[in-house]
Amino acid sequence: MSDIYHYIMGSLELFYLMHATISLFVSLIASQFLFHRFQTKRLKYILFFWVLNIALPIIGYLMTVWIVYYLLHVEYEKKLENVHAINMIEFENEFPEIQRVFGEAAMGKLLGEEKGTSGSSLKMRALVSLAENATKSDVSLIKDRLGDKNDEVRLYSFAVIDNLEKGINGQIHEKMQLFEEAEERHTRATRAGELAFLYWDLIYFELADSDLKSFITQEVEKYALIALEENPHNEKINVLLGKNYLAQHKIDKAQECFTKAIEDGVNMDYIVPYLAEIFFVKKDYKKVKELLGETKGLHANAVLHPIVTQWE
Repeated sequence: MSDIYHYIMGSLELFYLMHATISLFVSLIASQFLFHRFQTKRLKYILFFWVLNIALPIIGYLMTVWIVYYLLHVEYEKKLENVHAINMIEFENEFPEIQRVFGEAAMGKLLGEEKGTSGSSLKMRALVSLAENATKSDVSLIKDRLGDKNDEVRLYSFAVIDNLEKGINGQIHEKMQLFEEAEERHTRATRAGELAFLYWDLIYFELADSDLKSFITQEVEKYALIALEENPHNEKINVLLGKNYLAQHKIDKAQECFTKAIEDGVNMDYIVPYLAEIFFVKKDYKKVKELLGETKGLHANAVLHPIVTQWE
């Protein structure tokens, strides 16, 4: 039995030695063919085909032939070498004709013009487009129209602001009921976080007057702290609380929250502008320059790019 065992093992060793040698030979040939077309590291081709053939005896040889044949005959999209020779007339029917709705003027300039310069109908269309998905800057433009001489524009602007404020207050009322009814600590913390963000929306969209702003910032802080009791590493809540403290001019507390948010994984590029503002208030201008210099991602921000460039 031992002689048979040794004979079988010896045969297998001889087979795999020959197989490895043949596989290496096939891999060298395959890589030579591909190297003429794909001018990259040839060693990658050799290792790939060698491992393929070692792992799949006989079948690997057939797959190698098929892969090489396919790669040598596959056709790729043609690259445009001389773009100056493109006949643009051929593209005329492929691109739809787009007409500007509000002309060349910026939205702020358009809404700021007096009656007679731009029609009230155009202003109304501009306000409707802003009201659909209003951002902070959009809300500011709409609020500026509350004193417009045109009654239609003024009333519509008031209606948009009123609906936005009522919508947020309605959500606050709904979430407040869910918060009070919640019995589990985790659910209660989740509702508190939602309330903190809703109260902050009133500050963010500048829908609260100076007398009410103090109360709202206190509510943001109250519910944010409740949410952090359940999860102190909630980076979104820490960022929100930091912005809220910054609005209250509580600089040290704001810095603490932003630092905690960075430790919890918030993108540094997002936090740096707030930290830079904090150190600017503290008159630590060296730290401001250092922070803005470390975050290259701010150059992609159209608003912050001039500021970062100035500090550099």
